[in-house]
Amino acid sequence: MSVDKVQKLTLIGLIVSIITILAGAVVRATGSGNGCGASWPKCNGSFIPEVTAAPTLIEFSHRAISGILLIITLTLFFISRRYLSTELYKKNITLLTFFVVLEAVIGMVIVLFELVANDASFPRVIAVPIHLVNTFSLLAFYLISYCVLKFQPDGFSFYLGKRFILTCVLFFLVGMTGSITALADALYPSENFLQGFYMDLDSSSSVLTRIRILHPMTAVILLFWILFQTRDFKTLKIKEFNYLKGIAISISLIGILNVFLNINIVLSILHLFLADILWLIYIYANIKSEINIGSKER
Repeated sequence: MSVDKVQKLTLIGLIVSIITILAGAVVRATGSGNGCGASWPKCNGSFIPEVTAAPTLIEFSHRAISGILLIITLTLFFISRRYLSTELYKKNITLLTFFVVLEAVIGMVIVLFELVANDASFPRVIAVPIHLVNTFSLLAFYLISYCVLKFQPDGFSFYLGKRFILTCVLFFLVGMTGSITALADALYPSENFLQGFYMDLDSSSSVLTRIRILHPMTAVILLFWILFQTRDFKTLKIKEFNYLKGIAISISLIGILNVFLNINIVLSILHLFLADILWLIYIYANIKSEINIGSKER
């Protein structure tokens, strides 16, 4: 198989990854996690279930897309071993496969232990942010694997920089607090913005509700940190860094609007989608920076 075909399949895998993440968010937002019952990988005891309710359709669709992602990833893993000699790609695909398989395992545990729908147990509160960090990780390795084939570098070292590591930590914190906030919104909905605001301040409210403030706090820190970097990296003439500013501000505005509208599912999915895009563009911009700097040095 040619490198071009593998590159295209890697890009398809990246796109399917994003769709899988968004589908999972729809499952959580609609409370459809128990749509297939406590059975896995079957849905209500069947690989092709009889769809009689919306929760079943939503949950089964998510599982089907996740299954496609797993097949694509395993295909890339075996192709890299048999047809490609690029060691850097093989290493990234190995790590990618680990995170995609781990994603499936996390999903299995959530289903079998029924950490879905209205469950507010401690294991679910732990599983949700872990799930989010894992999706960020697999997105990163899908993109890096694609860039390895596109640019054919000898290696990457951008991920060792203190600035990049700090950004990753902030991204993960924002994602983790965001996933917990989304869970709180689903488990403890309010009738309007003011009621939700009072719930955040009420000592008798659930802990999940009272810690929702952590998400906007960490998000503001990440926003200013990214804005600082776009200014600093402007001299490198990497156009992707220009996109970061606009996307980061858009995510913030959508998040604020979503809160005032008392959590709208469309805005919530758009918010998550743009967060994934922001993460990917940040990594891509760093990759291009390293490649451009390396080219100038040579």
